[in-house]
Amino acid sequence: MSESTGPPWIAYNPDGSIHFGGVPDRLLNHPEMRRRGIKLGGAMNPGFVFRSIPTKNPQFIVKVLDLDTEELPIYERLLRELKSPHNHTIPCEIYREGHPLLIMPYLVQLDSLVIRDCASLGRLLQILQDLAEGVEFLHQQHIAHLDICFNNIVAALGEHISTHPTSGLVFGRPYIIDFDTSRQLALGPGDQHAITLPSTQLPPPIELKHFDPYSWDMYCLGKVYERIVDDFSFCAKYSSWVASWCARWLVGAERGCHQVCRCRPTAQTVRRVLSILRFAALVIEFYERLYGRYCVRSSATC
Repeated sequence: MSESTGPPWIAYNPDGSIHFGGVPDRLLNHPEMRRRGIKLGGAMNPGFVFRSIPTKNPQFIVKVLDLDTEELPIYERLLRELKSPHNHTIPCEIYREGHPLLIMPYLVQLDSLVIRDCASLGRLLQILQDLAEGVEFLHQQHIAHLDICFNNIVAALGEHISTHPTSGLVFGRPYIIDFDTSRQLALGPGDQHAITLPSTQLPPPIELKHFDPYSWDMYCLGKVYERIVDDFSFCAKYSSWVASWCARWLVGAERGCHQVCRCRPTAQTVRRVLSILRFAALVIEFYERLYGRYCVRSSATC
């Protein structure tokens, strides 16, 4: 097999059957893995995404880029703008000799950030704002992610900063990953009409097959918000109606627009509203908790 082909890069068992959790020899023995001392231990997405062994730091993810998608040119554009404070692309490198590989730090999924670093409503709203900011940056570049979901958002914690000290990772910052179904579009939000949706991890509402791509990103972000709010409610022992309202606002009431969608706000609008709410977070949280205790007492006396 030519080194310029792929993916998927498949690993095989000794009997010739596919080893779905394995790492193919061409990647295990890849000169760049040897040069960096990266020992890959298994597949996260067989044939495409592989993780280094968890017992050796620093830990990395290696992705075999599919040249039939727009992921490579999108990463090339986004990595040139890493200094922008609004860019939530994970700092990573593109290896270009032979077939392109994406080499990035291994980070945790978003729920780990919420559980370990989200003790107040203000911090919760900051995470929601950071995510809106990251999506807004993509949309400003006329990039629609098209598969925003919990699995495609990771976060940097203290251990990642210490094991990747020169990477540029920021503690507590969420990063948007996986652009293999993403599109670069000629028009921006407010001008782009509906397109045919690719295969996505979230099912579209009312079984729609066409969607304004920017509005679809916001719908998906609303679904991510719902899960973040659930995690926060479990950890903080109270439910924030403000954060829940933000999630419902983004999910919206879908009408099946075939032109420019007005069913939900733009990322820029969401980011601005969350910025305002963060200033009032202490007061809001006080009254939310007070109301929650009142409801508990009222239920107990009934």
